[in-house]
Amino acid sequence: MIKKIKLQNFRIFDDLIVDTSASLIIISGKNATGKTSLLEAIYIASTSKSHRTNMLNTAIKNNCDFAVVEIDFIKKLKVVIYKEGKSCFINNSEVNKISDYIGNLHVVMSSPFDLSLIQGSKAVRRHFLDLELSLLDKEYLRQSSMYKRLLKERNEILKASSIDFKYLDVITKQMVQCLLYIYKARVKFLNDLNEILVDITSSMKIENIRLDYIKTYEDDIYSSFENKKKVDLANKVTTIGTHRDDFDIYINDLKANVYASEGQCRMICIVIKLALKEYIKNISKVEPILLLDDVFAALDQKRIVELTKYVLKSQQAFITTTSILEIPDELLKQALIIRMDNKKENRDGKQQ
Repeated sequence: MIKKIKLQNFRIFDDLIVDTSASLIIISGKNATGKTSLLEAIYIASTSKSHRTNMLNTAIKNNCDFAVVEIDFIKKLKVVIYKEGKSCFINNSEVNKISDYIGNLHVVMSSPFDLSLIQGSKAVRRHFLDLELSLLDKEYLRQSSMYKRLLKERNEILKASSIDFKYLDVITKQMVQCLLYIYKARVKFLNDLNEILVDITSSMKIENIRLDYIKTYEDDIYSSFENKKKVDLANKVTTIGTHRDDFDIYINDLKANVYASEGQCRMICIVIKLALKEYIKNISKVEPILLLDDVFAALDQKRIVELTKYVLKSQQAFITTTSILEIPDELLKQALIIRMDNKKENRDGKQQ
């Protein structure tokens, strides 16, 4: 359980200390009062990344040189964000390798940004796969990093005026080894999520949801690269590989990006994150903290009732809302409510 959040020069906050020693925390306030920023801070403390942007330094408050996110959990986790980088700390000791930092605090974030899983580009879905697998599997992180280095090197060879075909073949074979690990891990991850999705959609009495991996190569991966060599040379870029793969999201066997309504799309994204939460719990044996950013406003009453059941099962959950009237009474009765209005807050989360 997260007991306390401390922020310095982060987004709109100069200094903020919030006591979160409760299993359910509802953060209420108008837009631009920092509700989402609190959840973002927790996410950064977990992953060292933001769910909102790839430019982490944009979280630094205007006219400041750095920002600090600190979370009191089982351990004290801290991320210091600079304009040119970041530093991560566990119990006030700096961690040199990000791979040693991530995995200490597991969270699952559901937010309006998740719609890009359905409506966004292939790159968004690949990022989802890579991020979640890297947080749980250090070998996946290692293989993925190596694959990116080899891909860059292969593309440089393809762009050269004089091609060294022997060296190209060596790099390609090394890429294939990395690709095989990445591909198998991704497919297993989606298959595991699909099994969990069957249980969740059945329990919530909603449409069936399925995730299908789309690869850009045949089972004989090396032969696929050989068959694409002329195309790659003509385009001066590697045209197949896990960096080009994707996955489709289906609702009742229909592609969600084509047939799902906006309400269905939002529910699909929420349910995928609930499945992810169960997956992380199964793998890490630790239940992740659930972060729900403005999700109730977009749901009908039936789906709100079903989602409420899952929230109540969580060890700790944070929910943001512009109006507590959107939150079911069943949750309000058990929640620590923090009201945000751009004023500084004290340790109890109440306005000064």
